[in-house]
Amino acid sequence: LSVANSGTIDEYVRVSIYKYWENGDGTKIQELSPDLINLNLVNLGEHWLVDQEASTEERTVLYYRHVLGVGEETVPFTDSLTVDGITASRVSQTVEVNGKYKTIKTTYEYDGANFGVEVEADAVQTHNPEDAIWSAWGCRAEIGEDGTLSLKQVTRGY
Repeated sequence: LSVANSGTIDEYVRVSIYKYWENGDGTKIQELSPDLINLNLVNLGEHWLVDQEASTEERTVLYYRHVLGVGEETVPFTDSLTVDGITASRVSQTVEVNGKYKTIKTTYEYDGANFGVEVEADAVQTHNPEDAIWSAWGCRAEIGEDGTLSLKQVTRGY
């Protein structure tokens, strides 16, 4: 996955990735772990920064380090998605004895659950970007002379 600038001005980009489990009617299942939905993040450091302070088990927040020009596309921030195989081993069994017969019922914790991944991209202007980032995203950033974004020691505004 990557981000394209289809707007009319150059910008700095933030991406929020949300992972969750839901049942067939779309209701989120809070008891199931989104950590078992694995996104392989790529191009970290040189191109993308992970905001550890803003990220949670359900949400990962990334910042693109470079100005994204009009009509340009970022390098990818993820290249694959897998579901941890441990979901197949999360089972419980109940045994019911009825006379000389025994019934064993196996229930899979993730049976009928669907995983969801949502990606939200937003951007701020390149004019006065440090103040724009603080105002829009609530984190302190430094912009180098070459226009490269880096996160300061995080002080949240929310």
